Amino acid sequence: METKTIKVSAELYEALDFCRDKNSDSAWESKSTIITKLLARYDDTCQLIHENGSYWFIINGRKRSFPEISHTTENVRITQNLHDRLNEAKIHPDETINTVLQRLLFSYYGNKLVYQINIKSTSNKDSQDLIFFMHELLMTEPKFNNALFVEVVSVGNCPERKSKYDENTLPLSILYDFEDHEMWRMEGKHNLDEVRRKLESFIDSLEEFID
Repeated sequence: METKTIKVSAELYEALDFCRDKNSDSAWESKSTIITKLLARYDDTCQLIHENGSYWFIINGRKRSFPEISHTTENVRITQNLHDRLNEAKIHPDETINTVLQRLLFSYYGNKLVYQINIKSTSNKDSQDLIFFMHELLMTEPKFNNALFVEVVSVGNCPERKSKYDENTLPLSILYDFEDHEMWRMEGKHNLDEVRRKLESFIDSLEEFID
């Protein structure tokens, strides 16, 4: 099967990992498989527009600024067929594949809040408790599942992130709004009842904006 190698920004490369199906039989999906699924789920709700000299994403009627991405890239090997489909998904001939991927990701996230859990290791008891609570308990409830997207980041795999956080504060969880602004954070051993109360209060306050 003919393949192509695409260069994906480091930020998008990491973001693709968060879209893996944790319940898949293989328990692991390649970046190519993830991109294929994002394309299949994309429903044109996220558009890219040029207005007043700037580019904006429009997601379900809400405007979002184009995020800054670094020049650091990762190579991803995909099939020629998938490469062709990504090119077909371009809104404008000058649009890059990275921008197409950003659009697919934004469409996938929708208007959900993002709850990011930064950990040193999944073997850490405090991290285990928080991850289990979020994935196995809280996210099984429609109220939270419909409003939140949970990301688990191992800081050991991200040198730039590791230098940012004090390991003594991990796990560190941060809630981001639609515009990637930090809304709330908690460090160290988490009080899970407080996590539930805080997340619920933010969901209730932004209910009209969440899909």
